[in-house]
Amino acid sequence: MKQINGLKISNGDGYFTCHIMGLTDEFKECIRQHLQNICHGNALASRGLNGQTYSRTLKAFQDRYGPKTENIKKGMIGELLTHVIIFELFDDFYVVSPYFNMEEKSQRKGFDLILAETNGEEVWITEVKSGALNQAGCPNKSTAAFLKTAKSDLNRRLNESEMTFWQNAIYSTNNSILDCKDYKDVIIGILDDELVAAAEGQAQSKDNNVILVSVLYSDTANSFDSNTTNRTSIDIEKEGIFKRVISLSIQKSTFEKVAEFLFEEEFNG
Repeated sequence: MKQINGLKISNGDGYFTCHIMGLTDEFKECIRQHLQNICHGNALASRGLNGQTYSRTLKAFQDRYGPKTENIKKGMIGELLTHVIIFELFDDFYVVSPYFNMEEKSQRKGFDLILAETNGEEVWITEVKSGALNQAGCPNKSTAAFLKTAKSDLNRRLNESEMTFWQNAIYSTNNSILDCKDYKDVIIGILDDELVAAAEGQAQSKDNNVILVSVLYSDTANSFDSNTTNRTSIDIEKEGIFKRVISLSIQKSTFEKVAEFLFEEEFNG
């Protein structure tokens, strides 16, 4: 497993954990390297369009982030951190959905992230839940609760006959995968099968692979135990409501520092 200065990383069968101990120069560089691909999708970012330069991407982030409520800001940073960590650490996956909602500046209607295996054989639907400690102040319980909430939300949506989720997924995937990639049609075909199932009232969560993500904003000196993520993931897997399950848990002391870094980047040109 790759190591990044400032990050404590652990993984096992079906789970990953990442404690972000500080916003180090190395981790900032990871954000810089991936930001355009994250926000616009690889296919559009690779075109080198003037409207999608690094500085204009930073400005577009600020336009989206600034007016939001604190809870939505926590979610936005949580999703951004998830993108970066997946880009850096998940060697067997490609992110095939852009961070920016291309239709409007509101929250995305559908799934937080869509991932494809590098062999092009499977799609993974990803849900991110972010927030602070629960009232008991327990990192383990908070982390498990976020994972379980992500599970419940995806279980509901993947069993709904809602075509819009899959239409948005196909649209974003088409904009994210380079036309030269031979797995592009395969991935879009998998998503189209789910669109047809939804249209016919046959959508089932157990037909889908999922990645459940918890992002806890709490002092990393009091961190969650990686075994919490492992045990929670095993318990969810045993429920049999999804095809396969991977859980990713992240902890960072605050969400504001990431936003401040991006604002400083734009200010410094």
